[in-house]
Amino acid sequence: MELRTVGGRLKASSAFKLVATGYLVGAGAIFIPLFTLVTVMLVATGAPARVNGEVVEGGELLNLMPILLGPIILAMQAVTFGVLVVFGLWLFQKRWPLLIVAEDAAPPPKA
Repeated sequence: MELRTVGGRLKASSAFKLVATGYLVGAGAIFIPLFTLVTVMLVATGAPARVNGEVVEGGELLNLMPILLGPIILAMQAVTFGVLVVFGLWLFQKRWPLLIVAEDAAPPPKA
């Protein structure tokens, strides 16, 4: 992943990429195995799918919903969370500058 800066400041697109990718990988590492386990348990029990207490025809597909919807839900959450964090950082940097300084570079001059 490449992060870009302009004048020592992190670009919004780079901040979004960093936050959204981190959330997607981190949450995916937790929730994808969980969704897989729930799907395996639903399919292994062979119990019919019920909605409002009544058996639903074609309910076998409903048992696969956690594994089918898991990646979609995680992607939507990553975008939402990324946008909110980047918007907050953008508002913050309007008042106080967020400077990105390389460890091996000289510190920027004080204003």
